[in-house]
Amino acid sequence: GNTVELTIDLKLQEAVEDALAETITAMNEEDGDTDRGGGVAVVKVGTGEVLSLASYPTYDLSTYRQNYTALSEADGDPLFNRATMGTYPPGSTFKPLVAVAALEEGKVTLTEKIRDTGYWLYPDYVQGTKRWGWYCWNRSGHGSLNVSQAITASCNYFFYEMGYRLGIDKIDEYALAFGLGEKTGIEIGERAGTLASPGEREAAGGVWYGGDTVQAAIGQSDHLFTPLQLANYIATLVSGGEHYSTHLLKAVKSYDNSEVIAVGSSEPKNTVKISDSTLQAVKKGMLGYTQPGGMVY
Repeated sequence: GNTVELTIDLKLQEAVEDALAETITAMNEEDGDTDRGGGVAVVKVGTGEVLSLASYPTYDLSTYRQNYTALSEADGDPLFNRATMGTYPPGSTFKPLVAVAALEEGKVTLTEKIRDTGYWLYPDYVQGTKRWGWYCWNRSGHGSLNVSQAITASCNYFFYEMGYRLGIDKIDEYALAFGLGEKTGIEIGERAGTLASPGEREAAGGVWYGGDTVQAAIGQSDHLFTPLQLANYIATLVSGGEHYSTHLLKAVKSYDNSEVIAVGSSEPKNTVKISDSTLQAVKKGMLGYTQPGGMVY
């Protein structure tokens, strides 16, 4: 029969599975949680090829049938593929997207500095009513930061302000262009997740407030995305805006490898307009986050 070539890089897959297992095991030992799990997705920039997909806890495929009952009742739900089916609040991973939107929409410049006092006050309020505000994770404040520094410090205050300036519709417009809140196109089961919006909230019987917009800007509110979606959004960003569907199928070859019968799509699904100066500023902030002195929490 025909042979199928997958996009998975076996050495990388092994390294990712080991790192994920080690990390979750260490976290579980630290706090005694036996139900915790995690998922990892690695997407190749500029193609949408999925180089690695891992979920933990996991199981041995060769004994899957015999052990099915035990697996289905085990702590941490090993049968659940968290990389494509698990949906989670993106948290600070969402901030680079908001930075792109704010820069591209002219809501902030590369040089503007915003002073983080530790507590951001919502600007619109009626005299005599309660004044709403939210803390930065750093309650003593980060001081004055430009957009790159705000990404490196993962400054909530700065991104509350960006959310307020942009509004939820503009944030969601960019999030959708990066593929968040919709299926990525992978050939196996995946969830679309939830993109926080007034419409989504109202459909669930709730009310959307201005404060929800600023929470959405730091990756909270109702946002829920899969690890694969988040990996593909970052791959889209660092490519300069080329958003590809993700795929596991690299090629289907005839039985004697003489001809390639089918290959994954090589055209981007859409392109997010990101100027060079925006891209450099956001990547600089992201790189800084990973360096000593960058914020990890």
